[in-house]
Amino acid sequence: MAQHYQSGDYHLGLRRMLDAALETRSPEIFEKTLAFCQLTEDKNDESVTPQALDLLTHISRAGVSVTGQRSGSVVSVKGISKQYRSGKFKLSAVDLDLKASDIVGLVGENGNGKTTLLRIMAGELHPDKGEITYAFSKPVKNNYERRTRLAFVQQRIPRWWGTLTDNLNFAARHYGLMGRENELWVEMIIARLGLRQFRQHSWNSLSSGYRTRFELARTLLRSPEILLLDEPLANLDIISQQTILHDLRFLAQSQSQPMAIVLSSQQIYEVEKISDRIVFLKQGEPIYQNLKVTDTTADALTIFEIETTATRDELLAAFALLAVQQIQFNGGVYIASFGGVVTASAVMNSLAAQSFEVSYFRNISQSSRRFFANA
Repeated sequence: MAQHYQSGDYHLGLRRMLDAALETRSPEIFEKTLAFCQLTEDKNDESVTPQALDLLTHISRAGVSVTGQRSGSVVSVKGISKQYRSGKFKLSAVDLDLKASDIVGLVGENGNGKTTLLRIMAGELHPDKGEITYAFSKPVKNNYERRTRLAFVQQRIPRWWGTLTDNLNFAARHYGLMGRENELWVEMIIARLGLRQFRQHSWNSLSSGYRTRFELARTLLRSPEILLLDEPLANLDIISQQTILHDLRFLAQSQSQPMAIVLSSQQIYEVEKISDRIVFLKQGEPIYQNLKVTDTTADALTIFEIETTATRDELLAAFALLAVQQIQFNGGVYIASFGGVVTASAVMNSLAAQSFEVSYFRNISQSSRRFFANA
C-alpha cells in the first residue's frame, strides 16, 4: 500500500488503505482513517503522502481481526434444474461448488438462465430437482438468518427514500450495529465504495451506477458469507467497472470476512480477470461447469478475435501457412481457429504482410469468449 502512494497511485492507495483499515475492525483506526479521507478532500493527493504513510504504520500495528480461515465448501449446488410453466425455458442440471474467497464468473448470452440460477441460489425460486447445501460459519436457525448470510444484489436496484447515509445507518442498525459503531462502519463503507460526496443524496439525484454502489455498500454492512451479483457492471462506465471488479477480488480475499462470490455479467473479459472458475450456460444447459479460466480447449485450438476490413477469403489466404481451420464472422469480428499452438505474433505478422487494417485483435484461446463462437 505504501508503494502506491510513493509511486503516485493515490486513488488505488486510498482504496487499499481502506481495505486494510476495515480488516482491523478497530474504532480507533476507523476514526483515523476517516479523518485522513477528509484531509484528502481538502488537500491534493501528493501533499498528504506523509500522513498516508504514517496512518499505514498505525494500521499495520493494529493488526488484522481474523475470524479464522475456513476450509471446505460454503455452498454446494448439485443437479439443480428448473422449468417454467410456459415450458419455453428450462435450466438443466447445474453443479457448482464454492469455498470462501472463491469467485465464479457466470457467463452466457441473455436469456440463457444466469438470473434463474442466481435466484435459485438466493432462495427466491425453488428448483424442480437437485439440492443446495450451505455451510455457514455459524449455525443458521431460520430462513431470515440464511438470507442475512447470503446476499443477492439484483440488476435492477429497488427504489429507496431519504438520504443515502440515512438508509445505510438504518441497514446497519438492522444488522446489530448501534451508536458510534454504527456511524463508523457506515462512514467506512461509504468511503470504501467511493460514495463520500453522495452521502446526503437521494435516489433521484444518483445515477444508476451509483445506485449499484449504494446497494453494494448496504450489502457489505451485513458481512455476508456468500454474495450473488446479477449483472453488477451493467450500469457502470468502463473505469467504474474496473474499480468494482478489483474491489470484489480484494473483498472476497478478506482475512477478517472472506466471501464466496458468484458474478454474472456480459463483460466477459473483465469478469475473467478476477474469476477463479467459470460456468457457461447455453439455452439453460451448463456447457461448461467449474471450468478454470486458464483451462485450454479440449481440441487444442488456438483462437483469435480479429476486427479488420479484410474479407473472409483474404484472411483464409493470409493464414494459409498457419494451418487455419475455420474463420467465422458474427457481424462484428472474425473468429479465426488454428490447429495446435499458433503465436499471436505469427498471426499479426501475416496480417501485416498483407497490409490489412486491424482495429481489434485478441487471443481468446483461454477465454470463455471462445465458447460464444458456436453459441
